[in-house]
Amino acid sequence: MKYTHYDILQVSPKANLEVIKAAYTHIKPTLLTAASGGSEDAKNQLLFLEEAYSVLSSPEKRAIYDAKLSDNFASPSYHQSITHVDDESVFSTSWRESTVGRILIAGIFFAVVFSVYKFIGQRGEQKIQTKQVEIQAQREIGSVQNDSYRAETERTLVQGSVQNQGNLIDKSYDVASREAERRRTELEYRANAGTQQLEMQRQRQEAMLQEQRWRQEQYEKERQAREAKAAAEAPKRQLCNMYALNGNTRDAQAAGCYRY
Repeated sequence: MKYTHYDILQVSPKANLEVIKAAYTHIKPTLLTAASGGSEDAKNQLLFLEEAYSVLSSPEKRAIYDAKLSDNFASPSYHQSITHVDDESVFSTSWRESTVGRILIAGIFFAVVFSVYKFIGQRGEQKIQTKQVEIQAQREIGSVQNDSYRAETERTLVQGSVQNQGNLIDKSYDVASREAERRRTELEYRANAGTQQLEMQRQRQEAMLQEQRWRQEQYEKERQAREAKAAAEAPKRQLCNMYALNGNTRDAQAAGCYRY
C-alpha cells in the first residue's frame, strides 16, 4: 500500500495550510523523541514527514503533487497489438480483446512493475534517508559547536570590554587625582603669592608711615632749633637794632652785628 503525503501528515487532501502546519507540529516531536532513542523506523518516518511537509506547505509544489496524484489514480491505457495464434480458442481471443481483459492485464503488469520499483526505491530511499539523518546530525552538532564558539567569543569580548572599562576608569581616576593636586598646588601658590603681596603692601605702608614720622620729627627738631637760635640771638638783635637806629656802625661791627 502506498502512502501519500496527506496520509503521512494524517490530514485530508482538502486541508488548508493551517491544518497542515498544525499536524506537522503535532507529529514531529513524537518522531524526534523516538528517533533520538535509536529507532530507525522513526528516523525514516521523520524524513517522510519532512518531505511531505515541504511539499504540502508550498502552494506550487502542492499543486504539482496533487496533479501527479490524480494521474496515478486514473486507469492507465495501453495499446496492445493483436497477434493471431493458430492454437488459441475463440474464448481466449475474445477475452484478451475485451476491455475488461485489457484492464486486468494492464493492472497486473502495473502491479508487478510497481512492486519492483517500490522495492528498489525503498532500498534507495532508506540509504538516502540514513545519509540525510547523518548529515542532519552533523549539521546539528556543527550548529551546537558554532553556538558554543560564538558564546565563548562573546564572553571573551565582554570580559575584554569590562577590563578595558576598568582600565579607563582607573586612568580617569589618575587624571582626576593629578588635576586635583595641580589645582590645589596652584591655589596654594596663589594664596601664598597673595599673602606675600599683602605683606609687601603692609611693609610699604609701614615704611611710608615711618618716613612721614621721621620727616615730622626732623621738621619739629629744625623748628625747635630755629626757635632756640632765635631766642638766643634775640638780645644781640635788639642791641644791633639799637646800634643801627643810632647809626653807631663801629660799635655794631665790634658787637658782630650784620646789616640785614
